[in-house]
Amino acid sequence: METKGVSAHPEAHKNIWRAVNIIERILLGPLTIPVETLHEIVWMWEKSTLIRYYSSMRPPQYRIPILIVPPLMVKPTIFDLRPGHSMVGFLVSQGFNVFMVDFGIPQKHDKYISVDHYVSEFIPEAIRKIVELTGADGVSLIGWSMGGIMSILYTALFNNLYVKNLVVIGSPVDYSKMFPFNVLAKFIKLPVVKRAIDLMGNIPPFITKNGFRILTPAKNIQRYFTLVKNYWDREWVAAYETINDWIEDFIPYPGEAFKQFVSDFIKDDKLRKGQLKIKGSYVDLKEIRTDVLAFVGTEDIIAPPSSVEAVKDFLQNSTVELKYVPLGHIGLVAGSEAPEHVWKPLSAWLGERSEKIGAKAA
Repeated sequence: METKGVSAHPEAHKNIWRAVNIIERILLGPLTIPVETLHEIVWMWEKSTLIRYYSSMRPPQYRIPILIVPPLMVKPTIFDLRPGHSMVGFLVSQGFNVFMVDFGIPQKHDKYISVDHYVSEFIPEAIRKIVELTGADGVSLIGWSMGGIMSILYTALFNNLYVKNLVVIGSPVDYSKMFPFNVLAKFIKLPVVKRAIDLMGNIPPFITKNGFRILTPAKNIQRYFTLVKNYWDREWVAAYETINDWIEDFIPYPGEAFKQFVSDFIKDDKLRKGQLKIKGSYVDLKEIRTDVLAFVGTEDIIAPPSSVEAVKDFLQNSTVELKYVPLGHIGLVAGSEAPEHVWKPLSAWLGERSEKIGAKAA
């Protein structure tokens, strides 16, 4: 039903729409239409799946394909939430050949998978497959949160191999600025904590998602009042539902990767200090020479601005552009303002650095 213009109506009219939407939600389920961007699985390797998104109406316009690298512990559906609000759908509509690597849902026997495996095996294999499938000489890497961190690690460790452009969204590199995580991380060295993680194997989803919620207790309470207030607005409720359902659907975090990330990255800050080893080799951020675009969420409490903007200091041989946007961590990729503040400038930046198909080389 059409609710446009209701904001100008008396509160009584909004109450009617609240009742209509609540009844529909109870009787028919979520208000969001479960439609995904057209996609196909083009390759599977170990635990990972390579997905290509496409349009039946418009073929790719740019030669350089995009590879999106999601973070761990969450489902990559955050990049394709719902009709009209999909980051992958938007990039496809702008003429990009879009791929995403899905690392899958860790099982009990995957507790030994480390950050090393993702950086030195899963991501490189996905990139090689894209190059093989498209005939391109490289890709534009896009990573959000830890996906951006792993994209940085891959680019540095493999000396920019096949990486034409690098986009990181809310991805910290200076962990000395990640309060309170850098303080809490010190507890991982306690024998009881180590033993608990070993017994669990993988970190259960309820621990990670509730851990983030504890950081914003006021917002967690406020969001329910906000939901009731806005329940007359069908579009607003649909957006709320998709984000809330995604958060409730967190997946296990591989135990070894969790211990490594908390200890080596957050507690010891080895990446910034040049002490981080992946597969026996030190990661030197000065090895990165490709153009980099880094989105910094000024309202991000998971990856504080100071921890993200430090990328410009450490990637000394790259041209790094920082873009500050008034968004939080999840809002950077899936919030209502993400299309305007992140998707559009990201597309424009990549468009300037991706040769169009049919264009003559200079």
